[in-house]
Amino acid sequence: MATLVATPGAANANSYETLAEALAYFETRTEVAGWENADDQEVLLMMGTRVLDAMARARKTYVPANKGVAAHFITRRTWTGAPATTTQRLAWPRTGMYDANGNAIASNVIPQDLKDALSELAGALGTSDSTLDNDVIVQGLTSVKAGTVALTFKDMIERHVLPDFVYDMMPPSWFTDEVITPAWPALFDVVSER
Repeated sequence: MATLVATPGAANANSYETLAEALAYFETRTEVAGWENADDQEVLLMMGTRVLDAMARARKTYVPANKGVAAHFITRRTWTGAPATTTQRLAWPRTGMYDANGNAIASNVIPQDLKDALSELAGALGTSDSTLDNDVIVQGLTSVKAGTVALTFKDMIERHVLPDFVYDMMPPSWFTDEVITPAWPALFDVVSER
């Protein structure tokens, strides 16, 4: 069984907060069954950290042309700033980051807003593992009608692993904007003249 390591900047860190910090957070919140009834709360913190850490990796998704909308790419949001060291395992601590009040966050600190967001995410993961594919979402089903049976499917299917309320707990300045770019320039090779 893995041991929870929450030392900021450690090469073997696997959580942004300790179990004691998460327990203190949940003492100030209404009960979350997924957290309270979890067999191993440390595993929820480690998994939540992995989900938050995945945000540090940019991903560009190709969206084919459909219903008058040209083909394009969507580059998802990632963390702003940069990792504080080259040896740290996790994306945080980071340099160039500011709290919700515009104060600089020290490059050896995991901010409380991130710890609180991790607690919420861990509780949500204990209730329902949002990292798994949801059959309805995967199929793109958006509505069902009973009389004369009618199903409506989405044109584009998106995975939504991080709940909006977890995003909302962190300052917007921590994230890059989602970027939509046309696909046509990327579909051709660039040839330079000599």
